[in-house]
Amino acid sequence: MIPGFEGAVRGMQVGQVKTVTIPAEEAYGPHNEDMVLVVERDNLPENLNPVVGQQLQMQQENGNTAVVAVTDVSDTTITLDANHPLAGKALIFEIELVEMK
Repeated sequence: MIPGFEGAVRGMQVGQVKTVTIPAEEAYGPHNEDMVLVVERDNLPENLNPVVGQQLQMQQENGNTAVVAVTDVSDTTITLDANHPLAGKALIFEIELVEMK
């Protein structure tokens, strides 16, 4: 759960409804340009024809897999963004507290 959501629910009473805006810093954080990679198409599998908006899985040096979004495609390179899709965005929630346990 994002940190800002917990804070928004704290102090609510059962049956209460409220709309909250959670800033990016308390949600998925700011958009980090260090997580945007430009990759030479020569380094991609020959059968891969990426399109903007497509999500790909990329293996990291430590063996973990990361999901990246294709944000730009040229004849020689593709740009991949490993940021969370909601990074850098304020989020608006309408919260209704139904039950507390």
